[in-house]
Amino acid sequence: MAERHEQSFEAPGHASVRVEIPAGILAVETWREPRVEVEVTPAHGDERSAAAAAETRISTTERAGRREVVVRAPKREGKLGISWGRGPELAVRVRCPEGTDVELAAQSADLEAQGALGAVSVRSASGDATLHDAASLSFATASGDLSAGSIGGDLTAKSASGDVDVRGVGGAGSVNTVSGDVRIGSTGDTLAVRTVSGDVDVEAAAAGVVIGSVSGDVEVGAVPGLVLWIDAQSVSGTMTSELDVGDEPAADGQQTVELRIRTVSGDVRVTRSGVAAR
Repeated sequence: MAERHEQSFEAPGHASVRVEIPAGILAVETWREPRVEVEVTPAHGDERSAAAAAETRISTTERAGRREVVVRAPKREGKLGISWGRGPELAVRVRCPEGTDVELAAQSADLEAQGALGAVSVRSASGDATLHDAASLSFATASGDLSAGSIGGDLTAKSASGDVDVRGVGGAGSVNTVSGDVRIGSTGDTLAVRTVSGDVDVEAAAAGVVIGSVSGDVEVGAVPGLVLWIDAQSVSGTMTSELDVGDEPAADGQQTVELRIRTVSGDVRVTRSGVAAR
């Protein structure tokens, strides 16, 4: 029984890769070659992982100049009658052109990506995601952490106990956690964050921010050059602001940005970021 799958596909135009595995890891690396290379191996030496790797299928289609590659592991039971249970873990390694869209659907697989990707989507129960830059990002997991570089477009992240750490978001951002902490480096569009007990840190807000928390602390840094409208409330936490307060209208060319912050027992701090407004 072969335990390793390796296939290569020419991708002169835009490419997308979808991976469906029960558990393990998806490692993605971008390069400048117009080609997608896929390797599937068992992550461990157990029989179930080896059988799952052998039965994993790699297929491809081309639509309107777009190369779509799908890596799909068997579901609950393989052709040999082996019930996967909690067992099999696969290691999928992908090399693809810069700007490739990547989608991972798994139970507990991690994503580790290097290079600039296109639209990225991760759906898992407990997997972590670590990636560099992407055109957009959608991340949903129960307990996995997210660490990402610059997201050029929109960001959607949902995690119960996982942390969310993103260097920058160019589009609209929406983040929801229960106990996970949230850190966003910079924003270019509106950002909404909801958490129960996680702390929230927005280092350089250049657009509207709405934050709701029960017991987590909140800190928001506003970039210079903006006129701020601040509506912040905390029932029992402390509130501090480094910004000057006034009621003068915005001058010509100045942006007015709304900061809305609600927390029950968490502390709230508003600061002036060292990053200038664009």
